[in-house]
Amino acid sequence: MTEIDQHSPFDLLADAAAAGIQRPAASVLLVNRRGELLLVRRAATTLLGGLWELPGGGAEDGESVLDSARRELGEETGITGARFTAYLGSSDYTNARGLRVREFAFAAVLDHDHEVRLSPEHDAHRWVLPADLPGHLADHDRDLIARHTAQPKPFAGYRPLPAYLSTVPAAPLWAALFFTTTSGEAVLLRSTNPHKGLQYPGGDAEFTDLTPLHTAVRETWEETGIRLEPDPGRLPLLASVVEQPHAGWPTKVGFVYSAGALTPTQLASIRLNPDEHNKVVTLSAADLQANTATHTHDLTLAVLEALRTGAPAHVVR
Repeated sequence: MTEIDQHSPFDLLADAAAAGIQRPAASVLLVNRRGELLLVRRAATTLLGGLWELPGGGAEDGESVLDSARRELGEETGITGARFTAYLGSSDYTNARGLRVREFAFAAVLDHDHEVRLSPEHDAHRWVLPADLPGHLADHDRDLIARHTAQPKPFAGYRPLPAYLSTVPAAPLWAALFFTTTSGEAVLLRSTNPHKGLQYPGGDAEFTDLTPLHTAVRETWEETGIRLEPDPGRLPLLASVVEQPHAGWPTKVGFVYSAGALTPTQLASIRLNPDEHNKVVTLSAADLQANTATHTHDLTLAVLEALRTGAPAHVVR
């Protein structure tokens, strides 16, 4: 196994650094139930005092851009319960200090009214419709709002992107890596939630994951401490999975990738996230065939067969 190249072009922050960006930042286009978006005004005692802007600010070391957006929204407005729905891309500009900034923007929805508690950096806030933006608004934020809150099209049911995304069920796609032991046993993780049982390292896609493989690699790192490069040549597809609607969830799609065999030393060095998993479990095909009571057991048998034959499985469950 190899470690991820920390300067990979797939890393948004590394890509910004390679482009000469001196200050990565994140902003949030937050929309409430009435279709209004939240703006905050810079305090008169700060640089660019009186300027209206979207909540946001600079990324800190060790943060993802999504984590930066969540933190800045909480620090500047006191809002921590927003539902983030999409990554809207980035824009580059030169700030008042002459630094090159790349601002990564996210859409979020506030499903319930929430009191706004401003930090000392801002002295006023305003919920406004896109058609009623104040004149003294940061140009890059005005452009972002214009791109993503377009006027309704001449057909019924049209919604601007942030409003539309608030209606889409969360987590329609997941991805995972599949490891075996050197003797061919499946490596699974026991969830701390007894209803979830045994799982592969993996999870739901996030806005900044470029492909399902990136999701699988990121989630595996978070859950086990194993860092791999998102290279489809080294991590080939083992199975595509269609989850039929159940328990209130719509159809979901998953992808499982082969991540090779772990030695006993590598197994022992797995670092579990105690909030998600509490034990590494290894099962042989015979163990799985003796107990096919769970979806994970059935899927694992199909994945082991795909490993044996070299033909990716397609599983509907």
